[in-house]
Amino acid sequence: MTRKILTALAATLVLVSCESHRKTQTIAFVEAKNYFVRNDAPKLDNPKIETAEKFNEIFGMATTMGDEGKPTEIDFQKQYVIAVILPETDLTTAIYPISLQKDDEGKITFFYKTTVGQKQSYTTVPSLVIIVDKTENGTVELKEQK
Repeated sequence: MTRKILTALAATLVLVSCESHRKTQTIAFVEAKNYFVRNDAPKLDNPKIETAEKFNEIFGMATTMGDEGKPTEIDFQKQYVIAVILPETDLTTAIYPISLQKDDEGKITFFYKTTVGQKQSYTTVPSLVIIVDKTENGTVELKEQK
């Protein structure tokens, strides 16, 4: 009996010591305002967009009146964007950024939250775009927080 307990304890210690303890750091970002997903946009295969040409294939500008009506400027020489695009829906849907984290292996994870509301008389393609400095490079992964 003692031998079984010691074997189980040793196995547990080995598993715990092998566990990966990744360190993460928070990355600064800015939410891009006044953009919409184009009707003729191709499917986004990677949430990280690094060129103005690719961005303009997916997004159009939604300029409105007033100081807050101009789309956020993006300098693709120094910045890239991370885009979250949800399927077309007739429900009021909002996407909120939570955080952007980079682990010690260089993987970047964008955490976001969605809320779904009432039915609308029209459809939309919910989207969120954040702007990140190019010095924070890495593979990007999206994770929705519930």
